Amino acid sequence: MRKVTIAAIAGLGVSACGGSRELPLAPNVVRLDVSPSGAPFIGEATLRRAAELTLQNGYSAFRLTPIYVLAFDRFGVTVVMFRAGDPGAWDAFKAAEVLRNTRSDNSQ
Repeated sequence: MRKVTIAAIAGLGVSACGGSRELPLAPNVVRLDVSPSGAPFIGEATLRRAAELTLQNGYSAFRLTPIYVLAFDRFGVTVVMFRAGDPGAWDAFKAAEVLRNTRSDNSQ
């Protein structure tokens, strides 16, 4: 499942985040709407932002679910965050690990 999600986001990665909008849906759920603009790091930037939000909200792991794609000029993901020990956390992205492994110079 994780590989499919990464592939879906990376497949959309024809450009970097030109902008994003964050909409909290629940204490552990955020919707990210992303407008790409021009470089090949959108998947990485989206993963990084999801990891940042996860840690900022007091969680340690997260899952991404693609919401929609409209002609590659806009897409969204739902970020569901988990604490260590939560049933959904066992195979989710580890936020601290994502931040260590992604580029820090991507702009959103």
